[in-house]
Amino acid sequence: MRFMANESYDLIIIGAGAAGLMAAAEGAKLKLKVLVLEGQKEPGTKLLMCGGGRCNATNVKVSEKDYHAGCAHTLRHVLKGFSTGDALGFFEQWGAPMALQEDGCYFSADNSARTVLKSLTGAAAGNGAQVRCGARVSSVAFQDGCFNVVAGGSVERARAVLVTTGGLSYPVTGSDGSGYQFAENFGHQVVATRPALTPLSTESEIFTSLSGIVVNAGLSLWVEHRKVHAVQGPLLFTHHGFSGPVALEISRAWIDARSRNGKVRADFFPDVKNDGVDFLFQGAGQKSLKNLLGTRLPERLVLILLGQAGVDGSKRPGMSEVGKNDRHSLERVLRAFTLPVKDAAGYPKAEITAGGVDLKELKGASLESRLQEGLYFAGEVVDVDGRIGGFNLHWAWASGVSAARAIAKRVRA
Repeated sequence: MRFMANESYDLIIIGAGAAGLMAAAEGAKLKLKVLVLEGQKEPGTKLLMCGGGRCNATNVKVSEKDYHAGCAHTLRHVLKGFSTGDALGFFEQWGAPMALQEDGCYFSADNSARTVLKSLTGAAAGNGAQVRCGARVSSVAFQDGCFNVVAGGSVERARAVLVTTGGLSYPVTGSDGSGYQFAENFGHQVVATRPALTPLSTESEIFTSLSGIVVNAGLSLWVEHRKVHAVQGPLLFTHHGFSGPVALEISRAWIDARSRNGKVRADFFPDVKNDGVDFLFQGAGQKSLKNLLGTRLPERLVLILLGQAGVDGSKRPGMSEVGKNDRHSLERVLRAFTLPVKDAAGYPKAEITAGGVDLKELKGASLESRLQEGLYFAGEVVDVDGRIGGFNLHWAWASGVSAARAIAKRVRA
């Protein structure tokens, strides 16, 4: 099928976030007449919050194994079309060079998400795309061979529409789930959505009193006495519970396992291979248990963990004052402590939305709807969510580019 040749635009993109702006830059570079419609007053509102305002834009190694997705085949082909090197080259070209950290994450070299946003808007405008803000799309319809897009009281016409509206996370940035409604209006199934990469909350005042403390920890999720997920990295105690990369990373799995009474356990010495605590006592001499632990963990945390174990911190392991029962209690608390997780913080603090438009209903790497020719989806609105470390933004870049290239090829046909 060929598109009609008398519409106002080749491509209308709904949403000027990461995926939408990247698609606009790529589409315009490929000589498409592109219009981006954004409901917020400014583009890229959510992008400015990424990475604590520093923008973790990609990772040194990206593969389908870093994501949850309904169709690994499609995901793999999209990622192959836009590599880490491609992302680095794009941002270098448009004034936002990246810096590599030891953990493999690439951040904006000046630690500013605004620089990354400026590069995206600059690329879109520089290549000839139009970005219109304060133009919230209320409806999308296909009639007489083209799309009619209603936004801000006006109707725009296009040969193709790309939906990049994001999900439900950080609703203050304008993420309202409207993209799911657009998809459903064309007959699409939307995989059940839930928050991902979100903090975990607790009602335990003992642990909220540790607010501000960061430790290296291993977190594992246990369901019916079986470990189903494990991560390691910084754990941050907050006024409301648990955050930091490991808590955010395990939140999705915990939310999915909540109905099955899933438990999160913490190992406060994840780099030690065995599960015991005898390594703590080597060369202990006259030191008390409290002081020994204090050389490895913050004192406030040590006192609480000793209290949870019911072990007297003044005992001296080197003087054989810590018996078998005390050791078992210490192992339970220091190496496999069940965190008192009550709930997840939800969409207001979630970095990403799990679920969305089903990948199985999209045509491979083009991300075109199987139900409506000329309709495409990219970014967070699709049922793809990655782990922490720049993977979700990389999906935005790769999916935006993949869809734009497919649209350009279609329009030229």
